[in-house]
Amino acid sequence: MKNKRDLIISISDRDNNLKLWNVNNWECILEIPHANNTGYLCSACLLNDNNNIYIITSNCNMHGDTEKIKVYDLEGKIKKEINDSNEKIYFIDSLYDKKTNKIYLLTGNKDYIKSYDYYKNELYHKYFEYFEMASGIHISIQINEINDILFLVESCSFGFVRIWNFHSAELINKIKVYDDWIFGICLWDKDYAFVACKYKIIKLVNLTNGLIEKNLEGHNSGIFTIKKVNHPIFGKCLLSQGYENDQIRIWINKDY
Repeated sequence: MKNKRDLIISISDRDNNLKLWNVNNWECILEIPHANNTGYLCSACLLNDNNNIYIITSNCNMHGDTEKIKVYDLEGKIKKEINDSNEKIYFIDSLYDKKTNKIYLLTGNKDYIKSYDYYKNELYHKYFEYFEMASGIHISIQINEINDILFLVESCSFGFVRIWNFHSAELINKIKVYDDWIFGICLWDKDYAFVACKYKIIKLVNLTNGLIEKNLEGHNSGIFTIKKVNHPIFGKCLLSQGYENDQIRIWINKDY
């Protein structure tokens, strides 16, 4: 049986190809050409359901297309599609709620966030402010669990980080981080998050008081992806990747 920790997905958004890799030997164990028939394949994630691993693909319908979220098995066969999901989706991830024993899919869309009940195959919540057309494109989502309450933390193209109660869809806090696009979010602990910005900078944000406590500079272009990793020598580190042929950087704790 394959372990989710041993697998990683790579995607090509222009031709919609997807590959699944075994990180132990970097063997490509599955390739799905044209995982989407239309639009762009902007994001994909892994989901573990009763010890079966599935691949979830987003869509980015640009011109009236009707591509939906797809669920693939590890043989590359489509298990199902998700209802009410044929719109512009820029980010997708899965969430297992141990209290309810349910699986949810989280999507970052144009103007709002959505969550889907995976088993019921239907929309669970829509997270948006009433003036939703001013909320931007939502690029990244993470779940923060504090005192058994799930909070959804997300970024948008207007430079805000928003924190929602996951199950009630209530907006808890809204933090202005930047004056332009912000991309990836990396929760560092329950009170802090690193945020990747368009112009060569990573910001450390205090999620409690909204203050920017550190700025990390060093990339040659905007930073698209950030992730917490455990380095064999330096311990807990931050991994970041720029775009436009920029390098991958590892930030150790003396940097922040």
